[in-house]
Amino acid sequence: MDYETLLETYRKRNRSALVDGITTALSHVDEVTVSLGLMEDSGLLSELLGTLSLGLPFAVIAVTEQGAVVLGRKTQKAALQDASYRMLKTGAGLAAGAAVMAAGAGALPAIPVAVGVRLALDRYRSSLLTARRVRRRTERVAALNEARRARNLSAF
Repeated sequence: MDYETLLETYRKRNRSALVDGITTALSHVDEVTVSLGLMEDSGLLSELLGTLSLGLPFAVIAVTEQGAVVLGRKTQKAALQDASYRMLKTGAGLAAGAAVMAAGAGALPAIPVAVGVRLALDRYRSSLLTARRVRRRTERVAALNEARRARNLSAF
């Protein structure tokens, strides 16, 4: 993979991370509005907003990944893998935010916690993938060196 392709891949990942982070934060907006006193915690409107805000990140992920397939930027298999990972990160972020709220810290601290969990998972995955690429390249160089040695020995 050449440098330009690699750079473009990381740029696309950053866009999806930004969109996912925003939608994860927006999923806590209904709790923030209740805690700030802008909306009451009872009634049909708060229940509707709660349901919509919880499903919003997952809907955005599904739509963006399927859009990439329709536009020919990804295969169906790649989109499914990316959507699964993005949904896993979003679920973990929402769960962490809900835990902060349940601990009594309130809704405002839950947003940076939810987004922070997503970022931590991204960094962890990135370090694993980097280690895997380094290991594969090291194996490839070792195989090339072995082939060169075998070729040099057969020349004598």
